[in-house]
Amino acid sequence: MKKVMFSETGNWYKGNLHSHTTNSDGKLNPEEAVKLYKSYGYHFMCLSEHDVYTDLREQFDCEDFILLPGVEASAWLLNKEETGLKKTHHIHGILGNEAMQKAAGDKLFKHGEKLEPPVFVEEWDGLEVAQKLADSLREKGCFSTYNHPAWSRVETGEVVDLKNVWAVEIYNYGTVVECGEGYDSVFWDAMLRKGTRIHGFASDDNHNPGKFFDSLGGYVMVRSEELSHEAIVNHLLSGDYYFSAGPRIHQWGIDGRKVFVECSDVERINFIVGGNVGSSETVLRHVDRLNYGCHELRGGETYVRIECIDEKGQTAWTNALWLE
Repeated sequence: MKKVMFSETGNWYKGNLHSHTTNSDGKLNPEEAVKLYKSYGYHFMCLSEHDVYTDLREQFDCEDFILLPGVEASAWLLNKEETGLKKTHHIHGILGNEAMQKAAGDKLFKHGEKLEPPVFVEEWDGLEVAQKLADSLREKGCFSTYNHPAWSRVETGEVVDLKNVWAVEIYNYGTVVECGEGYDSVFWDAMLRKGTRIHGFASDDNHNPGKFFDSLGGYVMVRSEELSHEAIVNHLLSGDYYFSAGPRIHQWGIDGRKVFVECSDVERINFIVGGNVGSSETVLRHVDRLNYGCHELRGGETYVRIECIDEKGQTAWTNALWLE
């Protein structure tokens, strides 16, 4: 029986879930940031300022563009001399759907509300600190993401057992162009292999410093019946989207024992599979075009996710399809 993962009706909406402005450490003010992304066909974004909750929907929401309120909450581990940052947790809280907001009640964030990052010196229980941060955001009506773990210098053991976190940022364009530390699929697969049903996403984490251009490089694509906070958030929460640095994924799914993907022209398609050693497979372009690939399951797999990589090395990712 064939099952497709994306709705076959509705429109595709493009969004950046990680962005900074002059309200924290970015160089563009909110008006400039929104204008930039709208001019390049984006439909939604989150102004995720450091430790300051931002809700500018009243100012910027319109028929073809919405803002998702949010905050990037921090925790810091300083070195013994307190002269440098050894490690950090950056965890998004993005305002959830109506049910999550109702459950939070009067604990909901207010625009401009500031958080005080917990600070540790030389040692910490990294997992405990991250879990408390994520739980505090959930209590305030938000769903959370773990951002740029490689850049943050954390170990897999400090994040792999996190609970109630919606997604891991596995492609951070800002740290790719800044220092080459924006690829984090190793952390994602470590969590998936332990059975944690967590999604992934790509974003910019743009600060627009002028030294390099860190916008318009990583995004999510949601096919939705409407462009509204409730609709977009519900699709995100359910994993009904793909994320990319360039290539497009038109559809994917499973047909009997075959997992398939339909995409824009690419050089290779990776089927990353949880289970026994040797379960994964790569399909390479051997003819003029490669815009479809399939992988036959052998039995014993736990999940499969797909990467579509174009001639520039840019990737589009699906979320994980659980097979158990």
